[in-house]
Amino acid sequence: MNSYNCDLHIHSHHSIGTSKNLNLDTIAQTSKKKGLHILGTGDVLQPDWLKYLEKNLRQDRDGAFSYKGINFILQSELEDQESIHELVFFPDFSTVREVQKKLEPYSKNILGEWGGRPRVNLPPPELVDIITDFGAMIGPAHAFTPFRAIFRQNKYATLEQCYQDAVKKVKFLELGLSANTDLADKLDSLKNVSFLSNSDAHSESPRSLGREFNKIKMEDPSFDELVLALERKNQRKIELNVGLNPKLGKYYNMFCNKCRRRVMFGKSEKTGDTLFNEYTISEEFIKIVSENPVNARKEYINNVSKGKIVCPACKEKINKNIKIKLGVSERIDVISTSDEPIHPNHRPPYINAVPLIDIIRAVKKIKSTNSVTVLRFYDKMLNALGTEFDILIDIEIEEIKKFDEKIATIIEAIRNNKVEYTPGGGGTYGQIQLEL
Repeated sequence: MNSYNCDLHIHSHHSIGTSKNLNLDTIAQTSKKKGLHILGTGDVLQPDWLKYLEKNLRQDRDGAFSYKGINFILQSELEDQESIHELVFFPDFSTVREVQKKLEPYSKNILGEWGGRPRVNLPPPELVDIITDFGAMIGPAHAFTPFRAIFRQNKYATLEQCYQDAVKKVKFLELGLSANTDLADKLDSLKNVSFLSNSDAHSESPRSLGREFNKIKMEDPSFDELVLALERKNQRKIELNVGLNPKLGKYYNMFCNKCRRRVMFGKSEKTGDTLFNEYTISEEFIKIVSENPVNARKEYINNVSKGKIVCPACKEKINKNIKIKLGVSERIDVISTSDEPIHPNHRPPYINAVPLIDIIRAVKKIKSTNSVTVLRFYDKMLNALGTEFDILIDIEIEEIKKFDEKIATIIEAIRNNKVEYTPGGGGTYGQIQLEL
């Protein structure tokens, strides 16, 4: 049995907001640097990308697809009638074409140039039935994010509510960048499904591709083996989820739906009634102070979930009642069935990781995500030590220190969960707080 590093949700240049340089060559190049063995193809239902994949991917005897040493699972993301994004895996190209033909009457853009993430006007249970009847697999993508997700505010609280009689056909759920195992396992309805941690990459950059991945135990890198792993059969299984600390995700913290300021709570030095009426506003945050910030936050979240809280910044500046929106962490607080995570026996560990590019940027105090200096240093580090995943997870800290002591110190702190984070929200990624 083998262990494969897998990022099973990416996109092509046929999805809106993605890099024009996304292609098999750039993807394969980055994957080798990262230490990825298996990738989702992204957007396989889009006609032009489908033809490109059919022309270039080689199918091996075991049914696995490969390109220049990297294995691929045929994969796409769909949006259903309830505006829920679903992640789909296909066994082969003929199944992709059959599903494409079946879904075409329900979609205006599945055959369009920008149909990489097509909208399919079918309810979730019916879509699940169609996909699984063709022998493909489907499950909710980035399940907790405030937009286009199954558990978003004012949507579903359990898998059963969403998928109804088809729920038994849903074998996996994608956590998304703002959630991890500890957060998701507060929901009892998820105890029987496998969790995937994928990048949802919109770029071939090492900062995007593989920023979250799964270590999966399988015999070979094929669709059939992936099915067994997600169903946890015949010793196949997900061995490890690796991803961002949820606070680094773009939607961890609640935020204003217009100005995108994040709402934070702090302790007031005053006494008396200071529940929600004392706050400070900065460019990025609304900070509310209270004598008891824990209780104040709970009541505030309850009122936000009922649509009762407006943004004080927008109220002051543009005189409009724009509602505050729950982030991932607060939404899970609302729909959770337990205060603490209850991990089923099959749940693998979740390891926090920060892309090496971002660690280098922090050490060198460079803001640009495309800095040539950072990229050169990144490549130099890989040449000296190994793949990015080796550096972040496996290589001894003393070995990394021989190359760069500051980077080694940060990696050690991340491994030991001794890093403080400024939480992300409203579309802004969180940040690691460093004392170098």
